Amino acid sequence: MSVPVRVPVKVWVEGVGEYKAELIKFLAPATVTELVRLLPIEGMAGLWDYAVYIETRMVRGAEKPVEEVDCGDMIFWPPAGALGFVFKKAKPYAQTVKVGKLSGELAALTKTRPGARVRVLKS
Repeated sequence: MSVPVRVPVKVWVEGVGEYKAELIKFLAPATVTELVRLLPIEGMAGLWDYAVYIETRMVRGAEKPVEEVDCGDMIFWPPAGALGFVFKKAKPYAQTVKVGKLSGELAALTKTRPGARVRVLKS
């Protein structure tokens, strides 16, 4: 399966709303390709102090890890196989990989309830 360089997706968070986003292959080619193959991805929201995340079925190491994340980044966190949506700039606690960008009213993500349903779908 050939994956385009940019894959448009929608991220829906129960009780918060829907966001336009894109997975960007050049940020982490193998990681993004695997995430695209898993779409749609659904899970229960967890919260970090800087992001909302869901666990995926993906197990892989850190491809092109970063030291800092910014508001609007979509990230993959290898230790938990989690896909995250960043709502404030931070220095992650462990290896983190940027995999895309999210747009919209990102401050609203702070209102996500733990356990809320989250869906990531191709748009």
